[in-house]
Amino acid sequence: MMDRRASAKRCGSVRRLLRQYYTPNQRFILVAIGILVILRFLYFAFHTIHHTIQFSFKNNPLNHSAKERSRARADEIKKEFSWAFDRYRAVAWGKDEVLPVTGGFKTTRNGFAATLVDSLTTSLVMNLTSEAKLTLDYVLNKLDFAKYDEDDFLMDPFETTIRYLGSLVSAADILAKSDIFGPIPNQEQYREACIRKAVDLARTIAPAYDSPLGIPWPRVDLRNKLGVTDSDPNMMDSYESSPRSGPARIGSNWLENYRLSSLVKDNEFVTNATRAWSSLVWNTNDETFDGLINSPIEILTGHAGGRAVSLGAGHDSYYEYLIKAAILAPSDKHASMYSHRWEQAMTSAKLYLANRGSAPQSYTSDGDRPEDGYLFIARVDSDLYYNEMGHLTCYAPGNLILGGKYLGRNDLIDFGLEVLKTCHATYITPTSIGPESFVWETISHDDPEIDGGMEAVRWAISTSGSHELEQLRKLGYWVSDARYFLRPEVIESYYYAFRITGDDKYREWAWSAYKGLKRFCRSKYGYGEIQDVTMADGGGEIVDSSESFFMAETLKYLFLIFDDPNRMSLDEWVFSTEAHPFRIN
Repeated sequence: MMDRRASAKRCGSVRRLLRQYYTPNQRFILVAIGILVILRFLYFAFHTIHHTIQFSFKNNPLNHSAKERSRARADEIKKEFSWAFDRYRAVAWGKDEVLPVTGGFKTTRNGFAATLVDSLTTSLVMNLTSEAKLTLDYVLNKLDFAKYDEDDFLMDPFETTIRYLGSLVSAADILAKSDIFGPIPNQEQYREACIRKAVDLARTIAPAYDSPLGIPWPRVDLRNKLGVTDSDPNMMDSYESSPRSGPARIGSNWLENYRLSSLVKDNEFVTNATRAWSSLVWNTNDETFDGLINSPIEILTGHAGGRAVSLGAGHDSYYEYLIKAAILAPSDKHASMYSHRWEQAMTSAKLYLANRGSAPQSYTSDGDRPEDGYLFIARVDSDLYYNEMGHLTCYAPGNLILGGKYLGRNDLIDFGLEVLKTCHATYITPTSIGPESFVWETISHDDPEIDGGMEAVRWAISTSGSHELEQLRKLGYWVSDARYFLRPEVIESYYYAFRITGDDKYREWAWSAYKGLKRFCRSKYGYGEIQDVTMADGGGEIVDSSESFFMAETLKYLFLIFDDPNRMSLDEWVFSTEAHPFRIN
């Protein structure tokens, strides 16, 4: 009671002073200023400060010769896409994948013309009106996502979302921007048809989310319109009835569904996607490292069924989507939570998964040789650390640079740039292309910032043969899987590094990779995989396989690196894990 009286007395004294020394107008101004100060304090207390992402190329224009060189390179990559499109059209039109060596085709994604749909946004970004119109006419008029083969009625909701749904939603965004694509006759009608097709497909995928917690089922039974378990026994626990899934499958659908909901003004789709990854974002399981998910996750209960932690395969695009969701939808009520969880995860990766290997004896193509070894990202399963890193993990440098710039975390930008040096080093091979996976030898350092303070952990892999030891001595790593599957991740990170730092060396790195691709992977009917990037002939004959992401991602990122950097700015567009661009709200 006495405290209340004292407080009232103080307030009365303040009011008397205001009346004594200030006019009514002055008092009004003072009160208004006070309210503004309080509101400003509350805003910055509860909102993340976001920064401009892309380097200011307008204020730092490239010189004329560099601009002409880049334009010529962009044009060459565009022509190469057209060449691959024509080969696909000639022998595999409407099929999932072309066989680049023999000229046949194969069905891998329910026969929904995966290569054609997935590469639609590449033809739009490149403003290839002929290729885009051919694709749109087929996809919108002849492709039926409701049809299925009696022997192929299980649909993968993860792959269908990122390859098919993402492309249709992205196409609608690009077709709305005449400065990006077109104009072509009936462009707005094409756009509206893409949206309708996307809605139909999203509703076909929807049974995947009909689990108790909304965690997507591994497959959708197209016959019965039900979410079902995976036929893969590795996804099932022998002691439990609950099927399992990884973070990437659970958490890689938010961008596509959010943007579709925005376009049609219907929350049905983003509600499904938000519920799908809520068990990860608002995780109630123990986390070995803050922000990093222990997996796999039991679909029926949301419980962690293991202690595997990684930024690589099976985990990757969940973390990728956290920061991209915050960038794409800054006004979404959960945006700050998404950026917070990404920041937690990447800070933990820097502290607990980053590790330097032994110093290489050879120099990189730009004359650099890290005296203290390259920086790698390990994965963990239970108490064992695996000192093997895959090509898929090389998306992480670009994602770190992107998120670090957006949130003003220079330490995470530096982390990303360091790991990108490592990924680039694996591309310094006789083919100018990098391997599927590589291993390093862990070295303890006095400074815990250098190797994440992991001197005492148990490492899973040690070098064995003389060939591996020689690679390790010379390169600072040894190759554990020398194949190249036409993957985009290293080139993708070059793209983010260039667009965010403005450093032209990343363009040169990308051009070297492109020349290697063209020399060693190009076959009669398209681009194929190669067997050994460390051999001067690529390991012999080209493998007769070409996934849709080559034309959807690898060629798109190569083109965008050399295209006008003020076109499709990272402050205006967010790219999905399949490189489909969505317009920022």
